Amino acid sequence: MSAITDTPRIFVSRWHTRRVAYLKLMLPAVALAIVTLVLAWPNLVHDDKRVRLGQTRATLPDVEALRLINPRYVGMDDQQRPFTVVAASATQQGNQDSEMLLERPKADMTLASGAWVAAEADSGRYDRAGSILDLAGAVHLFHDSGTELRTSKARLLLDQNRAFGDAPVEGQGPTGIVTGEGFDMRDRGAVVLFTGRATAILHRTTETDP
Repeated sequence: MSAITDTPRIFVSRWHTRRVAYLKLMLPAVALAIVTLVLAWPNLVHDDKRVRLGQTRATLPDVEALRLINPRYVGMDDQQRPFTVVAASATQQGNQDSEMLLERPKADMTLASGAWVAAEADSGRYDRAGSILDLAGAVHLFHDSGTELRTSKARLLLDQNRAFGDAPVEGQGPTGIVTGEGFDMRDRGAVVLFTGRATAILHRTTETDP
């Protein structure tokens, strides 16, 4: 009787052992399949709202570019008089660390007489090593005597208090209006020459007896 009674128990024990072994094999396989499905799901399902991060190539000049907001450069001319260059922004390109591309630059120089000259433009290029400022766009130069020059490009040698250009220019001051094909402000701002064909319209002055 005992042999007949123990037979079901042996059968159940063997079935339980096989089931445990089966689960030990299947559970890791199911877990691996779930992980694989999770990783592959974004590529299997198309989603227009999904944000994709693409690869961007950055060239060496882009990486090395330096951009400054509201920069201010201060220096001295060869007579130890100050000059200043400011801009809305300045961008350094590549390895040319002494040259800056300027947006809306402004500059002012102190002349030998103690007077000043100011300049502004749409854009410019400033060579800090050579103290050279190239202006382009709507270029305006102002002298504190009341003279204003308007042209499309000009070069300022800041260390020499000199400015010149070969684009058409118009000057307006207390004595009248002068136009020319270019200009040259020399002798540290004491003399302004209009080059090429030049015309002048002088204001008539009247004197009254006391």
